[in-house]
Amino acid sequence: MSFGYVIRPKADQEIDSIADELAERGGIDMGLRFLSEIYETFAFIVTQPAMGWPCNVANPQLALVRNFRVSERFADYLIFYQPHGTRIEIVRIIHGSQDLVELFKKDGAFD
Repeated sequence: MSFGYVIRPKADQEIDSIADELAERGGIDMGLRFLSEIYETFAFIVTQPAMGWPCNVANPQLALVRNFRVSERFADYLIFYQPHGTRIEIVRIIHGSQDLVELFKKDGAFD
């Protein structure tokens, strides 16, 4: 059985934004390391899609969404994804210091 992933546009924008911010703060190598590690983590998650933690936020859009940290180096960033059979859908990439409960209450938080 093969697995794969798709990235929602909002998550794709967040990946680019985070990589740019990290490159500005820590140099281009830091931004590139983030990109490399996030895509490695996506590939890892698809092998065991149930390994992340369920989102315990009162939002019906999150009923099946799970989260997992990007990597040890970038542990402050969380990948929010939803398993769909043989693939996962990457819905958001968010810094863990944000108020996730408030963020996810907003309409369109996962558009």
